[in-house]
Amino acid sequence: MESGKVAASPCEFERAPGMEILRVCSYHRHDFDLAVARTNSRDHDQVRSSLLRSINATSSGLGHLQILPLEIVYEICFLLDIQSLLNLRHVNRRAHQIVRTTRGYEATITHAFEALCVILKTKIASWFTLSDLFKVLCTRDCHFCGSFGGFIFLLSFTRCCFSCIREDSLPSLLPSSVVKNRFNSSPRGLYSLVPTIRSLPGIYSMDEIVRKKRTQIMPAEFISRLSLREANERARVAQSKEKALLRYMVTTALPYLDIKSGDVQNGICCSGCQIALERALRSSRVQSNACALRDKVYSYEEFMEHFWECREAQNLWMLSNQGVDVANVSEFVRRGGWFKKRDVIMSFDSK
Repeated sequence: MESGKVAASPCEFERAPGMEILRVCSYHRHDFDLAVARTNSRDHDQVRSSLLRSINATSSGLGHLQILPLEIVYEICFLLDIQSLLNLRHVNRRAHQIVRTTRGYEATITHAFEALCVILKTKIASWFTLSDLFKVLCTRDCHFCGSFGGFIFLLSFTRCCFSCIREDSLPSLLPSSVVKNRFNSSPRGLYSLVPTIRSLPGIYSMDEIVRKKRTQIMPAEFISRLSLREANERARVAQSKEKALLRYMVTTALPYLDIKSGDVQNGICCSGCQIALERALRSSRVQSNACALRDKVYSYEEFMEHFWECREAQNLWMLSNQGVDVANVSEFVRRGGWFKKRDVIMSFDSK
């Protein structure tokens, strides 16, 4: 037995409360969240309160919509694109009340507010409905690989994971400059035909690359359908340096809401796997899958399955006196990943 290891029988873990094991032996990778599009949530606290505030609307009406059954009005709201729905909310008190009580509205504002802010600021809100966002919020796994997905691909409102963002497993993207070169003019007319992201200034990817200017980004799939295959060919050259960044610019963090239990999960990594990796690095005996295990993101249920197979996580639990004492975890775990520039709060004009 290695030094510092504590023997434990399976029955000791079976008696342990699951949430306590999660608290001691897992952590959330904040550096993944900061590598994609984001806003400063503290700047929008008042907006969140306003969006969730109830208003007495007994003296207001809905104009011509007033003649429709209330169930039909709610269905109309549910089918409106996000930008139009929020615009309707400002019409009067009655409209505010109707939007406030639309199916999925409260849960979406409560749990997907940061993502909603990115959706509005990137000008993609007019392409998708509240029901689209609510559906992704309640979807757990990545559409592309099936792993736990803590992010949303904004050009199709699809759940994705950080591995698929980093490993280029998302649909192909085109900057508007490539399309502009194809037309030899502004592609502004395409913006009404093709979902387009107007990226936010920020720091992107794990390499922490700063981008102060906004970029129009389109899905290559839609461009191909418009007989712009030449643009795709040019894009392969034009995107050689910027291609990786585009994937981070069109995704943002989104928690998972389990409707049945009410649990909200952001995805967790294993502290034990980080300890194992650091020990292997010190001894120069790093296995080929060590980094992948360290970066693996789990749901609560998936992590508990992993816990039974991870000796380092089990050892960490025992060394913490089964959650009573503070576990001796690495600096990497305490910080929620690795940060360089992102340790310094940088402010950009995102208007």
